[in-house]
Amino acid sequence: MPTRRTFIKQTSSGSAILVAHGSLAPGRVLGANDRVRIGLIGAGDRGQAIFKSALRCPNVEGAAVADVYTRRLDEVKQFLPNIQTYRDFRRLLENKTIDAVLIATPQHQHALNFVPAIQAGKDVYQEKTMAFNPEHAVRMKKALEGTKQVVQVGIQSTSGPHAELFRLRPQPAGAGLSF
Repeated sequence: MPTRRTFIKQTSSGSAILVAHGSLAPGRVLGANDRVRIGLIGAGDRGQAIFKSALRCPNVEGAAVADVYTRRLDEVKQFLPNIQTYRDFRRLLENKTIDAVLIATPQHQHALNFVPAIQAGKDVYQEKTMAFNPEHAVRMKKALEGTKQVVQVGIQSTSGPHAELFRLRPQPAGAGLSF
């Protein structure tokens, strides 16, 4: 059974990276029967895509989805018929069985979803950009300070397998940079 650290490595080569329930925190170990239960906030096209990607990872269970549009909730129910649905994301965050959330709401909503998620003790994978403006970024940073929560902001262009072509390769001293 993979560790949560393995889980992160496996998903980093896909279109989404879910950082789940203490996955990088020192001293936290995945038990043999543990599953990473995830929730999705924002079930539009991108949200559904990253949710489906995360669900393909070992030891991951889709637990809940929140969206203001019932049509989006119905779309998720087509591939996860028994998933818990919420029209208010705050009800999803109250669910103590959810370890981590994926946030794929419009950019101006990111801080409004992120801060309560951190306060609820959830680890977060959030679609880019992190913040809509500097004030939101400061609010998000303050919410995260002093917690053990793990956060990743996803950027497709640097987290997919195609990005390997563009990663810098180490070079001997003085050799310059090479792709």
